[in-house]
Amino acid sequence: MLRPDFAVRRTGERYDRADVDAFVNRVLAATERGTPSGPELTRPELTRADVQNATFGRPFFGPGYAAEQVDDFLSQAVSWLPADEPPHRTAHKTTDHTTHRPEQSDPVQFEPPQFSPVRLRAAYDMDEVDDFVDRVMATVNRRPVDRPVTDRDVREVAFSVVRVREGYEIEQVDLFLDQAEDWLRHP
Repeated sequence: MLRPDFAVRRTGERYDRADVDAFVNRVLAATERGTPSGPELTRPELTRADVQNATFGRPFFGPGYAAEQVDDFLSQAVSWLPADEPPHRTAHKTTDHTTHRPEQSDPVQFEPPQFSPVRLRAAYDMDEVDDFVDRVMATVNRRPVDRPVTDRDVREVAFSVVRVREGYEIEQVDLFLDQAEDWLRHP
């Protein structure tokens, strides 16, 4: 089976290349009948549920693979894998919550962003951003929150700009807000 050749983007919906490459290696190793290539690969067991529930980092800056191409590949890969999980994985999941993968009906959990702090140049007030991001993450992850955030709230939010004290990199926060607006528009 040929390795997919995903387009690399600097903007738009994209996935972390290292995350995708590692997962694609697992998919290819699980579907090929020969020995997996590379010394670091052992014969991983992978199921349809693993592919359907795969998540990847989303870079704020820099290149990443085009998300729709990766998603299309994963949709095809589902049919190449067994439907049932190996018995040792099922037993392991019940005792170790760190390896829990969400079931089909579980909502996708979004990861909170990490912004670079800057000093002596224009930046967003850290406390204001942290408070708003906490509300956004609670809303998109369907956790209880006093004031759920809407996509309109994200579009209209205005943070104080600080110059002397430490603040968050403006461009990183703005990119996150674009992503958050998309999450809220397409739940």
